[in-house]
Amino acid sequence: MNLKEINNVVFLLKLFLSANIVCSVQILLSICSLLTDPNPDDPLVPEIAHMYKTDRAKYESMAQGWTHKYAMC
Repeated sequence: MNLKEINNVVFLLKLFLSANIVCSVQILLSICSLLTDPNPDDPLVPEIAHMYKTDRAKYESMAQGWTHKYAMC
């Protein structure tokens, strides 16, 4: 996750928490939803959305590599 993505997540958390309309479980479910069901029609990073739409195998391979590199020990 790059700095721009982290800033967007932080912004969403602040928005949710300041509005007092959702609890922490709902926030976590929203984040999980964004991670498991990306929306390539409204991308944060257009290049990645393009890859997602045009070369799904390459997208998934790259995602697995980044997950292994940055999210696993």
